Amino acid sequence: MSDSSIYAVIATALAIVFGLIGIVQLVGPTFVRDAYKRWDYPQRVRLLTGLLDIAAAIMLASPALRGWGIAVAAILTFGSIIVFLSHRQYRYAVPTMALMVALVPAAVAIPRTGPVQFIVVQKQVAVEGSQGSQTMVAASDDITPSTASIE
Repeated sequence: MSDSSIYAVIATALAIVFGLIGIVQLVGPTFVRDAYKRWDYPQRVRLLTGLLDIAAAIMLASPALRGWGIAVAAILTFGSIIVFLSHRQYRYAVPTMALMVALVPAAVAIPRTGPVQFIVVQKQVAVEGSQGSQTMVAASDDITPSTASIE
C-alpha cells in the first residue's frame, strides 16, 4: 500500500490536528487555563495532556508507529469526550466525537508486513492395546514442525 492513499492522508491530517491540540495545551492560552481551573483540574494535567497529544501526533505521522498513535489518540479523545459531556460542553463534545470517528479510516493506513505465519508443533503418539483398554504411550519425543499462514 502506498503511503499516499486517502487513509494515509487522513492519518497525516490527524497528526497535524493532534500536534496543534498539543501545542495549544502546552502554551496554555487563557481560555484553556481557565477551563482547567473551572473544572478543578491541576495545570499539570494540561501539560501531560499536551505532551501526550504531541506524542500521538508524532506516532500518527510515522507509518511504523501509526497503530500506537491511533491507540493513544483514541484514549485522549475518549477522555476529552467524557470531560466535555460531564461539564455539559456539547458544542465541543460533538467535534471531538468526529475526531474520534476519523481515527477509524486512519487505522487502514497502518502498514502490514505480509502474511502472518504460525508454527504448528505436533507430537507423534502411538496407541497400544492392553486387553480391551487402551493406554496412550509416547512413541518418541519426535516433534514435527509445520507452518501455516494466514493472508
